[in-house]
Amino acid sequence: MTRRLFPLLAALAVLSFPALPARAQDNSWFDRYHASLEHDLHGTVAWFDRFFAEDLLSQADNSVSSARLTNDFRWDERDGFEYRVRARVRIRLPLLKGRLRLLISGENQGDPNATTPEDPGNPGLSQLATDGRASTELAYDLVRTRNTILFAGAGVRIRTDPTAFTRVRLVHARELGHEIIGRFAVTPYWDARDGFGETNEINFERPLGPATMMYWINTTDMNESRNGLVLGSDLSVRHMLSRQSALTFGAGIAARTRPSTVAENYRVYTRYRRNFLRSWLYYELEPDVNWPREEDGSRKAVFGGTVRLEINFAGRKPIPGSP
Repeated sequence: MTRRLFPLLAALAVLSFPALPARAQDNSWFDRYHASLEHDLHGTVAWFDRFFAEDLLSQADNSVSSARLTNDFRWDERDGFEYRVRARVRIRLPLLKGRLRLLISGENQGDPNATTPEDPGNPGLSQLATDGRASTELAYDLVRTRNTILFAGAGVRIRTDPTAFTRVRLVHARELGHEIIGRFAVTPYWDARDGFGETNEINFERPLGPATMMYWINTTDMNESRNGLVLGSDLSVRHMLSRQSALTFGAGIAARTRPSTVAENYRVYTRYRRNFLRSWLYYELEPDVNWPREEDGSRKAVFGGTVRLEINFAGRKPIPGSP
């Protein structure tokens, strides 16, 4: 119980630090220089989030609905050719002043090479599952400010034996100094099959130049049925080549603590992403190398690559009744 509550208490402690009040006389050249850097920082972060479609499904947008359909055509030395399709849909319902959302997620199979979950904090999409999975959920925003979001949700994992789940998710972002943005999230949940659990995220973003961003993503997940932690970490650098293309270099590790602490996979990858033909259409080329742990404890480099086609849909106007 202590391990489960500690991340939540830590997140609340971060929120308890008050922001320094602005003063009318803070208008010196240094303050103007700081404001300019801050504006550039947020502009750079916003472009990368928008280009990589992360803002379309983020909880920061309060007024529009969105959807993302991704098709992966992958080949590697171990598994040969695989096709993977996944969908993420968010519908902002015109009820309760726009605070209610319908979230739908699904994929025909999981990604065995993933080092961090694509949708952390969603108990309907376990990082460990490699078969097809889907979930539908109603989420209600309890608190929504510029830097903090707190919502409660209830849904169903759609499978041969449907399973209900509930969760509460707290997300907070703040500037940590030296142009670093920290994003902290804690998601306690209950699943009818796996029992109580919790997902935690600590992510950092920092610009390395006017067209380059560094991302460090860290996640942990634990629940009663597994009696151990699933850990993931991914460090990447994204560089904007043009307004229509970007290049990513990254490395990650996936691990677990039971029955013993061991790294399940090491991964390095390069990803080229380009917007083409339409503003909502993207393709990616992603060569990678994985070092998965075999049953006998050995590791062998597995070379592979993915061609990805992504279609994004996003509402442009606030729905009636939204704040």
